[in-house]
Amino acid sequence: MSMAKKTESPKLVTRKHIARKEREEKQIKSALIVTGIVIGLALLLLVYVLVDNFIVQPNKVVAHVGDAEIKAGDFKSNVSYSRLNMLSTINNYAYYAQILGESGSQFKSAGVELIAELNDTELIGENVLNQMIDDQLIRKEAAKRGLTVSDEEVQESMQSSFGFYPMGTKTPTITPTMVNTPTWSSEQFNLINPTETATPEPTSTATPEGWEPTQAATAASETEAVPEETTPTAEPTATEIPTVTPTPTVYTTKLYRKELGNYLDNVKNYGISQQQIEEIFRANLFRTKLMEDVTKDMLPQEEQVWVRHILVDSEDKADELIDNLKNGGDWTALAAENSIDEANKDNGGDLGWIGINDNFVQEFKDAAFALNDPGQISDPVQTTYGWHIIQLVTKATNNINATKFQQNKQVFFDNWLIELRKSRTDIQIEEYWKTITPSKPAVPSSLVEFFFSS
Repeated sequence: MSMAKKTESPKLVTRKHIARKEREEKQIKSALIVTGIVIGLALLLLVYVLVDNFIVQPNKVVAHVGDAEIKAGDFKSNVSYSRLNMLSTINNYAYYAQILGESGSQFKSAGVELIAELNDTELIGENVLNQMIDDQLIRKEAAKRGLTVSDEEVQESMQSSFGFYPMGTKTPTITPTMVNTPTWSSEQFNLINPTETATPEPTSTATPEGWEPTQAATAASETEAVPEETTPTAEPTATEIPTVTPTPTVYTTKLYRKELGNYLDNVKNYGISQQQIEEIFRANLFRTKLMEDVTKDMLPQEEQVWVRHILVDSEDKADELIDNLKNGGDWTALAAENSIDEANKDNGGDLGWIGINDNFVQEFKDAAFALNDPGQISDPVQTTYGWHIIQLVTKATNNINATKFQQNKQVFFDNWLIELRKSRTDIQIEEYWKTITPSKPAVPSSLVEFFFSS
């Protein structure tokens, strides 16, 4: 006889059980809601950060130039681009300093100065922002004059920056341009004995130190006579001005595109896009075209003075020498005995021809150009080098070579641009730029160690 299957009695569900189950369900539901809210807030925060970083902040305005706006994103990219170029220059200085050793000390000094400039983040930001404001002014003025820059010109400029010339490289050829020496009076010749001081060419470029004669001169013969009643004029001499002639290149388009791609990938790491690089090149082309238009009526000439000086370390000493000169003292002898400018004390302190834009300290140039009569001597002139006594040999408007002419055009254009900016009342700069100026890329520690090591 089989046993009957035992049946389970149903569980008794009490109100207590129901209440507990309801609480558990509410807790789970609350937890899910809180989790959803947290996830939602995190997503919202992420979206906000992305929108702020990639849309809002780059489009904030750091400067207004009339109706044009300079955006934060472009400003940051331009600063980073400037820093990259400065780092490239520092690397070049390090390379030349290593190769030249002790004779390359000037490259090491230049590298130290550039590193100091790179470490001043706000200064670089200010310089870049001012340049971007000038670029806007330049574009407005270029449009008024009908000057344009095409996409093809931008690409050609980028190609040339890589040394790539699809139509052939640009090689200088020689085109002679006549440069005439000025006329002289017998009084001017007598100031400087031709056997002691050579006649310099009228195209000088001063050294950074500011005092050494700038041109190797051709000495006059001791037997040459200078008539008292005539004004001799030297034969014209030729100055070489380079022109460009295409020659073949082995640099292929494929290789250029590869190098360009690598470059763009590198600058992308610093937030610089290809479009921004192209706009930087476009701005440079506008600047070049406008400068040529603004300076188109300039002639390859400039007012120059030929002077000599005696440098001493005190005003009292300068006054003493001036009194000596007024009483018939010999300039050449006094320069050799008293001048502390070792570069030229033994040739009467002769500095040759000086142009108004040459690299002499401004106080010295102001005093030199204030002299008008051959033989005229200045009052003592103080500069960072000491106290100068300056004597004018002659003053003339001289022809200048192509390099000097280009330098003068650049100075003229820079001054013109300063005046243009001063005339505008619709330029507004937002202080916001100071908070976003990049400090990267920084100078590698290896370069710092190289330039600042003893």
